[in-house]
Amino acid sequence: MAYFEDPRDVNIYGGTFNGVFDIGLTGLQILFQNITHDATHDSAERHPPPKCHPNTRKAIVNDIVQWTHRPLGTDESRIFWMNGPAGVGKTAIAQTVCQRLLESGQLGGSFFFSRMVAGRNDPRSLFSTIAYQLAIAIPGIFGQAIEEKIKADPSILKKHIKLQLEKLIIEPLRLLDSATPPIVIVIDGVDECLGETTQGEIVRLLGTLSQHGNLPIKIVLTSRPEPWIRHEFDTQLLLPHTRRMFLEQTSETDEDIRTFLRSGFSDICDSPDHQQTMANVPKPWPSPSVVDALVERASGQFIYASTVLKFVGDPSYQPIAQLDLVLSTASASKIGNSTNPLATLDRLYIQILSTSPDKQQTLDVLCTVIALTEAFDDFNSQMYYSTNLCQFVEELLRLQPEKALRTIRSLVDISKDGDVKFFHKSFPDFLLDASRSGDFLIDINAMHSRIALSCLKMIRLDPTIAAPSWHGSHAGMVKEYTVYCWGRHWMLSSVSDQDQLCDEIKSINASLFYYYLAWEWARHKTDGIATNSPK
Repeated sequence: MAYFEDPRDVNIYGGTFNGVFDIGLTGLQILFQNITHDATHDSAERHPPPKCHPNTRKAIVNDIVQWTHRPLGTDESRIFWMNGPAGVGKTAIAQTVCQRLLESGQLGGSFFFSRMVAGRNDPRSLFSTIAYQLAIAIPGIFGQAIEEKIKADPSILKKHIKLQLEKLIIEPLRLLDSATPPIVIVIDGVDECLGETTQGEIVRLLGTLSQHGNLPIKIVLTSRPEPWIRHEFDTQLLLPHTRRMFLEQTSETDEDIRTFLRSGFSDICDSPDHQQTMANVPKPWPSPSVVDALVERASGQFIYASTVLKFVGDPSYQPIAQLDLVLSTASASKIGNSTNPLATLDRLYIQILSTSPDKQQTLDVLCTVIALTEAFDDFNSQMYYSTNLCQFVEELLRLQPEKALRTIRSLVDISKDGDVKFFHKSFPDFLLDASRSGDFLIDINAMHSRIALSCLKMIRLDPTIAAPSWHGSHAGMVKEYTVYCWGRHWMLSSVSDQDQLCDEIKSINASLFYYYLAWEWARHKTDGIATNSPK
């Protein structure tokens, strides 16, 4: 079956086409095309995922797993809410719980939100992604019900998430025997889903599961204890049906971090990258007193310990010198409020950023990555996954990402394909918070202005920028982005830059400029189909 019958005067310039009609596919195949593959516990995009060291977090993981084993009806709780501040290891615990449940045959599905990754911050595919995993985990009655529902009405995959939960999860679960052992769904990082209102809605919808009798399902959910999320858990809908766990610093947490650091430092000593450098260093290295000092600085935050190990183990530098840099960090906060629970982590971020030979370019690249991630998510997530972001930044703003980020690779990852990702969302949070970052604060609105101005200049200097001949190439992606997204950046730009942006727009040929406006309008109207506009 063709997408378009007898098309004329139509060019396809981009967009994502999701077939939600019967073209000979099974219901599960249609569902498979409409899920977020990268959000599952075993996705390639998340490999290797953060997980607990085998000798750490054992009591917490066992507590959660034992709760999942309890038959429904033995207590009132259907949701296990594990919450805690940034950096305490919630995602690593959730990943380890998934692995334990997979081994016991209880894992029904998982979804790991990530604010900085397009697709994984979008709630619209949450329940369809979980439904697909449930259909694979319970291929009989549940899988057949999913097959029939999607074949009967594929458009359900484009409906509101409330309806998707009802049709794709609750109704098929009702068909299962009430004596069926509970299947467990793990949802990590609800606070990383875009929009406070949406985060609350997800929690509220999951709370409605308790209103549908003994559905054989339990939910493990993690998040920061944000006020709007806590508000939902404090309502009568969820309060009686939720088991809560708040992760905080305890003596057990400190011992787990000590174990994690010792193991990590041992791996650094044995690494082929450092064997020669570390061969004659007395063991254990570092000394117990140094490890104790790092544990104290961590203040219960595994992200601090993880960042230290990445920084010290950087293959481009000598571990002893790197550790000396960490230990030389001031013991008292130099910025913001000294009661800031992330003060120690912030000082580590400042120490690592201070190693950059070109501070401004490093901050410009980091700011650009954050700004582009926001706009990519609004534009085309599939393009985001296929784009060499380093090359993209070079062509758009004439920056050099790989050179600028060379000394801070313990904070950001650059893949072989040129993709740039933050290891933990606390780092971009730090960069955007003046009370935490001090001289390393980035101005995201000013960067949106800079990108918008660059896009408009490219449009003015290249009249052929909208020609279809370049579509599909990397250079074409840059041009396509320029045409599609200049307005998005303009809306997010600084008020003080508006006059300059308006002057640039005035310098563009009027007929050409209106062509781009028409093209953008057509893209929104037709979801990827841009009709030829009048010359």
